[in-house]
Amino acid sequence: MTNQASGLAGNAARASVAAASTLLLLILLIVAARVLGPAEFGKFSYALALAMILEAAVDFGLKEITTRDVARDRRAAPALVANAFGLKLALAGAAALVLLLVVPLLREEPDVWLACWLFGTASILRSYLLTIRHTFQGLELFGRDSATVVIDRLLILLLGAGALYGGYGLIGLAVSFVVARVASLALACALVVEQIGRIRPMFDVAVWRRLQVQALPFGAFAVVVSLYSYVDQVMLGVLRCDAETGLYNAAYRIYEGIGNVPQVLQTVLIPRLASHYVTDRDAHRRLSRAGLAIGVGLAVVAGACTVVFAERIVAVIYGYGTGYTGAVPVLQLLALGFVFVFPIFVLHAVALSADAGRWLFRTAVLGCLVNVGMNLVLIPRYGPSGAASATVVGEALSLTVLAWGLRRPHRSPAGGDPG
Repeated sequence: MTNQASGLAGNAARASVAAASTLLLLILLIVAARVLGPAEFGKFSYALALAMILEAAVDFGLKEITTRDVARDRRAAPALVANAFGLKLALAGAAALVLLLVVPLLREEPDVWLACWLFGTASILRSYLLTIRHTFQGLELFGRDSATVVIDRLLILLLGAGALYGGYGLIGLAVSFVVARVASLALACALVVEQIGRIRPMFDVAVWRRLQVQALPFGAFAVVVSLYSYVDQVMLGVLRCDAETGLYNAAYRIYEGIGNVPQVLQTVLIPRLASHYVTDRDAHRRLSRAGLAIGVGLAVVAGACTVVFAERIVAVIYGYGTGYTGAVPVLQLLALGFVFVFPIFVLHAVALSADAGRWLFRTAVLGCLVNVGMNLVLIPRYGPSGAASATVVGEALSLTVLAWGLRRPHRSPAGGDPG
């Protein structure tokens, strides 16, 4: 038990570096918000939201399967990664075609079209980067994983800030994302070579079919969660205006940044829980409950502090008199969701380790449907505050449903998917 705790603590420390690097993206968002202003920042938010949805469709659960399968059998890593790379070529082609056709139907502005296509390209590249990162996580090489993500985010910060201060605006920022992702992917491939050998995409259709069947519940979950997380910004851009989209995104990015805290816990728990599930169910149960208790404790502290200091946080980040004061009440509403979001991260790790992907999917679909429905009603009338309220309600419902679904694997000695 002591060695296990020590190993988890070390992994958590290394994974914390990756989570802390989110601050680099936050710095870029601050620069973008201040340089672009609410309206142009709203266009940026809209394009980035579409790109994040696209990324989930391209990966479609493959990163989760990579972590789980590599943790269970490290010898499977080379073939697994090679076939994941090959499969993503097909998924990326289909997703890019959809993006190319759909973007002009949603908005009329050519600069928004180009920004969406460029950020979409960057997201496809990031999907490949995530495969390598999750390979490192499955091998419990969290130091290399952290190095990969820090390099990626540092490049985006430097190139993106350079483009903004150089006066290249939204399109320059989008181009910088693409250039940074090309460089990051090349460096990540170099880091992974000594662990699994050189990566050459494989096109074994039988393996692709097996991977996609296994990844289906997690991929569907990821796509639905991505829709759940970013569709409100897309809907604000279509139903309201760019300035309100910018205000909402200003608040949401702070919420999302703080919400990444339990991702450290999730990242560390997944490989250990996956191993325990097939070797020691009692250890799996104990570790799941301990992780959930930590998540709840962190949520209460984070939520209370954010509500109390929201005005100061927004002012410090986006500046006084810059037009972002409207983001304060939105952030306070979103902060209520931490009580639900933090435990969800832990339950996601439990579900993945216990092969309960179908419950993840059911939870995500229900939460997404409720979120979209509420957004359709609340956004036209209340704008960003309506979108924030819909997000919190959706998170509460998701936690309730997922907790209900995962009660069965812990009561059954046989475990298995409760679906």
